Amino acid sequence: MSDVPASLTTGEIIRHLRERRGLTRPVLAGLVGYSADWLKRIEAGQRGISIPALIRIARVLHVDDLSTLIDGDRPLPVSAWEGPDHPVATAVRQIAGINTFAPADRETEPDVVALAAGVDQAWRDWHTLPDNHTTVARALPELITALEQATVVLDAGQRRLAHASLAGAYGLAQHLAVDMVEPELGRVIAGRAARAAHAADDPVSLAFGAWTYGHVLRSVDADTALRIVAEAAAELERHMAGDPDAMCLFGSLNLHMAISAAYQGQSGSAWGFWDVANATVRRLPSGYYHPQTVFGAENVAIHGVSIAAELRRAGEAIGRAERIDPQAVPSRERRGRLFGEIAAGHMQRREYDAALHFLRMSYMTSPEEVPFAPLTRGVAVELVRNATGSLKAEAVSLASEIGILPSV
Repeated sequence: MSDVPASLTTGEIIRHLRERRGLTRPVLAGLVGYSADWLKRIEAGQRGISIPALIRIARVLHVDDLSTLIDGDRPLPVSAWEGPDHPVATAVRQIAGINTFAPADRETEPDVVALAAGVDQAWRDWHTLPDNHTTVARALPELITALEQATVVLDAGQRRLAHASLAGAYGLAQHLAVDMVEPELGRVIAGRAARAAHAADDPVSLAFGAWTYGHVLRSVDADTALRIVAEAAAELERHMAGDPDAMCLFGSLNLHMAISAAYQGQSGSAWGFWDVANATVRRLPSGYYHPQTVFGAENVAIHGVSIAAELRRAGEAIGRAERIDPQAVPSRERRGRLFGEIAAGHMQRREYDAALHFLRMSYMTSPEEVPFAPLTRGVAVELVRNATGSLKAEAVSLASEIGILPSV
């Protein structure tokens, strides 16, 4: 938009366009699914803003090019991040809508051990299968419904086990919901994960609940998310001696705080939290990783890439990524995201051939993630728009295969 004053920050541009359209701060915040205080802090430059949130604001303000809002030097069409309805959307909405006012079935006692094993298997599927979204979406609604029933009819310790498994199931459901531009669904699911974790009443479940809840809350209120996660980490630290899973969750909470700090441009804090996580991973048995968060040596290294990328240090991000052996990463989903982050780093440096190579690796590794993740969608569209010659033809072919082919 040519009438946007020059030299404004992203927050100032949003405020200018909001006022020009005659929208109050509470109205705009409500339309994009966040609080007025969240928007006030963005407009004042007191916090950063994620791409999904920026897209929602752009839609309401009728902005077609994100570079208008972030003062970019190249076009970033909103269409780069828009896509067809996510194939697991129905399952996520079904999970968010699981409520029943009928009496629980007390004729058959639930097999909570089998249900817990089902949740564990769903997490393994998430981290190991190329069709992880489809497979997990097929299993979770029934598992969650059964576990909700189990928390009503079982007694004492069995009930707590059901709540712990339910927290894990809702945590996985939140992973399904993360790339859907429907923030209310993620909040409902994360809130239920937190409720189940509290009912389980054990330090590890509570820490996992905080980890899940913090991912959703971070985009709305980063300071509160950081406080909740920090409190959970401090409490868990008192109970983690000799417990590898507790140590892993403690490390995961610190990685969560590291990314939150990097997201707000707090370099020192980000690397400080990362250092704690890195020290924690050295205390684990060799080769051990957490089955849900996949916290382990490789995941800590990958978060170093993410932190550098969030701090706009593309060269450092790529350098860190090159020191990671992708085949040593125990999660296929996380490997795909790593390749996507490397592609984005090369894209920032306009190294289009390398960006295309790693985008293809990302898609081959995690084919159900790439078409809907904002990061890889953006790389695909930028490649189609900016590559030339035979490289452009390859970019168009890959984008078409992925299902992302913008007008050029």
